[in-house]
Amino acid sequence: MVTNYPGSLHNHTQYSNLRLRDCIIKEKDLIEYAVELGHEVVAVTDHEAVCNAVKVEKIYKKIKKNNPDFKVILGNEIYLCRNGLNASNFNREYDRYYHFVLLAKDAIGHKQIREISTRAWRRSYMARGMRRVPTYYQDLIDIIGENRGHVIGTTACLGGALPTQLLRHRDSGSQELYEKIIAWCEQMEWIFGPGNFYLELQPAANRDQRYVNRALIDIANTYHFPYIITTDSHYLKKEDKPIHKAYLNSQNGDREVDDFYATTYMMNTEELESFMGLTREELTEAYNNIHHIKEMCEDYSLMKPLKIPQLKWKESKIDYVRNCWHERIPNITKFMDSPYEGDQLLACHIIEQLETDMRLQAQNIYDAINECLEMTWISSEVNKTHWSAYYLNLQKIIEECWNAGTLVGCGRGSGVGFILLYLLGITQINPQWETTKTFAWRFLNPARVSVLDVDVDIEGGRRKQVLDHLRKVYGEDRVANVATFGTEKSKSAVLTACRGLGIDVDIAQYLASMIASDRGMLRTLDQTFYGDEESGFAPNKQFVYEMTENYPEVWQVAKKIEGLVCRLGEHAGGVIFVDEDFENSTALMRAPNGDIMTQFDLHDCEDCSLIKYDLLSVEAMDKIHICLDLLCEQGYIEKKETLKETYENVIGIYNLVREAPQMWQMVWNHEIQSLFQMEKQSGIQGIALTHPQSVDDLAVLNSVIRLMAQEKGAEQPLNKFARFKNDISLWYEEMDKYGLTKEEQQLLEPVVKLSYGISESQEKFMQLVQMPECGGFDLTWADKLRKSIAKKNPAAYEELQKEYFETVEKKGLSKNLCNYVWNVLVATSRGYGFNASHTLAYSLIALQEMNLGYNYPIMFWNCACLISDSGGAENDDEEIEEVDNVYEEVEYSSFEDFGAEEDEDENEDEDEETVSATAKKKKKTKSANYGKIATAIGKIKSSGVDVAPPDINKSSFTFYPDVESNTIRYGLSGITKVGEDLVKAIMDGRPYTSVADLTSRVKINKAQVINLIKSGAFDSFGDRVQIMRQYINSVSDTKQRITLQNMKMLIDFGLIPDKYDMQRRVYNFNKYVKKLKWETYYALDNIAFNFYEKHFDMDNLIPSEMSESGFLIKQTVWDKIYQSHMDKIRPWVKENSATLLEEVNNRLTSDMWNKYCQGSLSKWEMDAVSFYSHEHELAHVNTRAYDITDFDKIPETPVVERIIPIKGRQIPIFKLYRIAGTILDKDKNKKTVTLLTTSGVVTVKIFGQVFSHYDKQISEKGADGKKHVIEKSWLARGNKIIVTGIKQSDGFLAKKYNKTPYHLVELITEVTEDGWLYTKGERMEAAE
Repeated sequence: MVTNYPGSLHNHTQYSNLRLRDCIIKEKDLIEYAVELGHEVVAVTDHEAVCNAVKVEKIYKKIKKNNPDFKVILGNEIYLCRNGLNASNFNREYDRYYHFVLLAKDAIGHKQIREISTRAWRRSYMARGMRRVPTYYQDLIDIIGENRGHVIGTTACLGGALPTQLLRHRDSGSQELYEKIIAWCEQMEWIFGPGNFYLELQPAANRDQRYVNRALIDIANTYHFPYIITTDSHYLKKEDKPIHKAYLNSQNGDREVDDFYATTYMMNTEELESFMGLTREELTEAYNNIHHIKEMCEDYSLMKPLKIPQLKWKESKIDYVRNCWHERIPNITKFMDSPYEGDQLLACHIIEQLETDMRLQAQNIYDAINECLEMTWISSEVNKTHWSAYYLNLQKIIEECWNAGTLVGCGRGSGVGFILLYLLGITQINPQWETTKTFAWRFLNPARVSVLDVDVDIEGGRRKQVLDHLRKVYGEDRVANVATFGTEKSKSAVLTACRGLGIDVDIAQYLASMIASDRGMLRTLDQTFYGDEESGFAPNKQFVYEMTENYPEVWQVAKKIEGLVCRLGEHAGGVIFVDEDFENSTALMRAPNGDIMTQFDLHDCEDCSLIKYDLLSVEAMDKIHICLDLLCEQGYIEKKETLKETYENVIGIYNLVREAPQMWQMVWNHEIQSLFQMEKQSGIQGIALTHPQSVDDLAVLNSVIRLMAQEKGAEQPLNKFARFKNDISLWYEEMDKYGLTKEEQQLLEPVVKLSYGISESQEKFMQLVQMPECGGFDLTWADKLRKSIAKKNPAAYEELQKEYFETVEKKGLSKNLCNYVWNVLVATSRGYGFNASHTLAYSLIALQEMNLGYNYPIMFWNCACLISDSGGAENDDEEIEEVDNVYEEVEYSSFEDFGAEEDEDENEDEDEETVSATAKKKKKTKSANYGKIATAIGKIKSSGVDVAPPDINKSSFTFYPDVESNTIRYGLSGITKVGEDLVKAIMDGRPYTSVADLTSRVKINKAQVINLIKSGAFDSFGDRVQIMRQYINSVSDTKQRITLQNMKMLIDFGLIPDKYDMQRRVYNFNKYVKKLKWETYYALDNIAFNFYEKHFDMDNLIPSEMSESGFLIKQTVWDKIYQSHMDKIRPWVKENSATLLEEVNNRLTSDMWNKYCQGSLSKWEMDAVSFYSHEHELAHVNTRAYDITDFDKIPETPVVERIIPIKGRQIPIFKLYRIAGTILDKDKNKKTVTLLTTSGVVTVKIFGQVFSHYDKQISEKGADGKKHVIEKSWLARGNKIIVTGIKQSDGFLAKKYNKTPYHLVELITEVTEDGWLYTKGERMEAAE
C-alpha cells in the first residue's frame, strides 16, 4: 500500500511551447525536482510533441545512477478529435481539440506514440494563427488497438473530452449524455486494453475541477475504471506562478491564466492532498494506481548505433577492377574483397573515373586515393559502419539535385580536401590540382568517433523544387528536413519579460540594449549582471542597478525564462533520408512553413542512428544560374543537353580563366557585383588593401577578413596581412623580433609563407602544433584545439594552452619558436578559425562569377544579381496542396456524437472560425515584393549601372540586359496588375507599333494598359503624357449625341440651368419612385409622398394599406405627369446639344484622367512599378522646414537625450528623428512598412494597435444606408508619409513622447513644385 504521492504522470516542459507559449519548465529541472520531492516516478507529456524524448532519456540515465528506484516515463498529450476533422469541415459549434494523455510502457509503446504523433502533424493545418494537430480516434484504433498493452491512456485536464462532457452533464442533467460518457470510457478501455486506461484527477482550485474529480471517482467506483492524480505541471514550484503568468501574457496580452493554471505545478504529498478533498482510501487508491503504472512501464532506450541507410545508388559502368589498379592503389583490394556491396561499388566508381579522365593518371593522385581509402576503411571499423554507403548515397543525391534543375556548388567545407569526393562527383575540386593546401585528415580523422558531414550548396530559389524531386525519387515518406528549436536568449528574455509584465517598450529596449555581444555571441544575463572573469567581462553596473533597484521583477522573470525553448524552426540545410519508416527512430512534424521534418533535433537524430545530408541554400548559385540562362537566351553560350553539361562547359572549375590580369583588375575596381563572400564591407576593404591576384590570394583573404585582433587596440589581422603581402620582409622582421633562428624561420615557411606569414586557417595551426619542433602533438590533440576555437570555448582553449607550454618545457623545445607559434600564429585564429578547404571552394565560386563578368558583357552578371536580389527569377508556379486525410476512417457513433457540445476549451482559447478550404491543388500567384525590388535597384544603381523603365517590345518577364543600350531593362512582371499570363501573351504577340496595336491583339483591360503607360513601357512610341492622353481619350465613354437619355449625366455635371430646376427634381423623383413598384402602382413611402404632396395633384392618389404613406399612384398616371415635365426641357436639350456634347465629353475625359492619371511622372512610376526612373517625388522637399533627416545620417544606436525619474525609476528619453518616403509594401503580421526614401529603402516598425489605426479603412453609412469609404489606409502602397521615431540597426521604430511636437505618422497629401508639403496628422472619424 502506497501512502505518499508517488509522482505526477502528466507534466509539461519547454517543448510544449512550440505552437503556443505554455510552460517554463526545463526537462532537467523537472526530473531533479521530482527526485527532490521524494517522488518515485515522473512522466513527460508535452503538447503534441515528443521532441525532447532523447534528451529526457540522457538526463534520466544520469539521475538513475544515484536513484535506482526512480523512473521517468515518456508520453505525449495529444489533441483527440472526431475522425476526418480538417480545416474545411471544422464546425465551431461542436468540434474541439480535446486533450488526452498517452504514456509509453515500453519501446513498442513509444513507437506507437511516435506513429500517432506523425499522423497528427502530417494532417495538421493552420487556423487562427496556430497550427492544429488533430489525432483521430481511428489513429488510436489503427495503431494502439491493433497491438494493445504497450500504451496507457489517461483522460487529461479540464480540456479533455471526458471532463468537458461531465461538466456539460452537470449543467444539463441529460441521462442520454451520461450513457454516452460511460460508453466512451468503455470504448477507450477497449482500445488500450484492460488495465491501460485511467481516469485523471487533478488538484482543484476551482469549482469545475472539484466537480470533475468527484464525478470521476463515482464513475471509477461504479464501473471499475482505475484513476490517478496528476498535477499537469506547467511551472515547477508555487513561487514560479507569477513568472509563468508573465511568460504566457508576453504572447497573448492580457491572457486569463490565474484560475486554470493555479495548481499546475509539482507538489509534495501534503500540498497535493490539501487541494484534493478526497478520503484517505480514495487517495491511497490513486497512489497505488500510480505506483502500478510505474511498475508496468519498462526502461528502454531510444538511442541506437549509427546506421547509414542504403539508398538508391548510381550504377558503375565497370564491375571489376584490373590488376594494374590493385598495384597502383593497394587499398582498392580491401574494398573489392569486402563482402559489403557498397565497398565494392565505391571501388568500381573510383576506377571508372580514373579510366575515364586521363588527367587523373598520376602517382600523386594514386597516393592520395590510397590514403583516403585507408582512412575510410579504418574509420568505418572505428565507427562500426560503412562510410562507402555514405559516399554513394551522397553521390546519388547530388546527381538528383542536378536533375531537379539546380546548380550544385563546387564544394564546401573540409570534404574539398578529400579526393574520393571529387572522383565521385560530390565535389568539383581536385585537391591535388590546387596550390592551396588542403588535407584529407581535416575531413576524416580515422581515430575520431563521429559522423561524417559533407555540405552541399544548391540554389535557394529552387530548394523546394529540389526537395520535391528528392521525395519523388526516394519516396514521400523517406525524406524529411531536420527540426531546430529556438530559445530565449538574454536580450529576448528581457524583452519577453517586459512584455509579459506590461512594461513600456521603450524601457524594455533600454534594458535589453545593455546586454553586449562579443564576436556575434550575446552575453548571458549572468555575464552581464555578475561579469565573467574567465572571459574578461566586467559587470554592467547600470544593468545591475536597473535590475536591483528599478526592475527586480524583470530580472526574476528573465532569469527563469532565459534559455527556454520558445519556437520551432527548420535546419538551414539538413535533410535526412531513410530506408525504413521514420517512426522506427523519430516522429515527424511540420515546420512553420509546412515542410515535413523530424521531431528530434540533429544531435538527437544522430543518437537514434539517423544521419543528415546538408543541402544549403546559397544565393550565389541562383545568380550564376540566372546569368547562364541569360547568356543562353541571347546566344552568347550554347545550351547543352543538360544543365550540368552547360555549367561545366562554361564555368567548370578546370575550364576557368585564373590568371588574367584584366579580370583581377575588375575585382580591384569592384566591377564584379556581389562577388561571392566579398560583397560586405570587410571583403571590399580586404580587396582594396591586398589586391588579390590569384585564387590562393583570394582564399587566404576569405579567411583573414573574418579574423579580429585579440587585444584591444592591436593591429587587425587584415591590416597585418596587407602589410606582409605588400612586403614579405616584414614577416621575417617579426620573426627576428621574436628571436627565431633562420632555420626556425625556414621551418615555418612551408606552412605559412603562401599566406604571407598569417596562420589564418584551421589546417595551418593544426599543422603547426603537430610539427615535432613546435609541440609534436597528435592529430586528435590538434583537433581538440580546433574545436575549442570553433566552438568558442575559452576554458578548453586555456587548458590546451597550459598543456602546450608544459609539453614544450618537458620536451626542451625552442621557447622562442613555440612562443611565436602559439602566441602569434595560433592566437591569430583564436576568435574565428576558418577551414582552408572551405575558403578554397568559396574562392573558386567567386572565380566562376569573375569569369562570367570577364568573358561576357558585364551587363549579364549585373542583371543576374539584380534579378536574384529582387526575388524576380521566373520559376514555375507554386502549387499549394491541402493535405488530404490518407488514413481510412471508421465511424463510431459514440465517439463522434461525444464531440457535440457548447462550451469552449478554457485552456487554449481554441474557439475556431469555420475555415473554407478546398483539398485540391491551387495555383498561388506570387505578388511582387516591391521593397525588395527597390532595394536591389538602389544597390545596382549605386554602382553606376543604369536601370531603364520597362519596354513593351524589349522587356522580359523580369529584369533583362539590354546590351544594345547598355542598360538593364525593368521586367513586365513587376508592373502593377500585370500578371504572368498577360506577360506571356504580350511577349508572344511582339512586336507592337502602338498602344492601339497592343489592345487590338492582346486581351488586356484598361487598368493594365494605364499601368503599362505609367511605367514607361510605351516611351519608345513618343511622349508618355501624350500617349496617356490619347489612350484616355480613346477609352473614355464619350457620347455621340446628347438627348434626354443623358439627363442623369447632365444633372451630375451641373449642366442644367436653374430655370429647369423643377424638371431636374422631377427626374430624380422619378428614379426614386421607380423602386417602389407594386403590381401596376407605385407604393409611395413617406419620402415620396412628401415630395408628391408639395408639387402634384392629390386627387391622383389612391388610399391603401399597401404602402408606408397610405397612398398608391397608378404607374400610367405618374408616367404622364413625368413626361409632361420632361417635355418642357426637351427643346432646350435639343437646341444646345452640340455645346452640351462637348462639355459632357470633356468632363468624361477629365474625370477619367483625374481618376487614373493625376500626379507627376515620378508618381506614375511609383503607382506602376514602385520604382523611380525619374527623380523621387520628395527629392526637392525643404527637409529643414519639416525637420526631415536622411536615414543614413541617423546614428546607429539610439541617442539618449536625458534620463527622467518616474515613480523612482530612471526612464530614458531618446532623441527623435523624422524620415519621409513613399510606401512600397506593408506587413500586417510584423507591423512594418517598407519606405522608399530619397536615399534608399527603410523598414519602419509601427507597434500593435497604432499600426492598425493608420492602416484601417474608414467608412460610414450614407443616407442610402450603405457604407461608403471616407478615408483609405494611410499605409497603402504609393502613399507618402513622414514618420517620427528612432533608428534601430537597419530599421526605424516609429515613436513619440507626449511633448513631441509632431504626429507619429503624417500623410503627405501634396508636394508642391517649390518643395513645400501639405500633410495630415489626424485620421478622419466616421459619423455615428
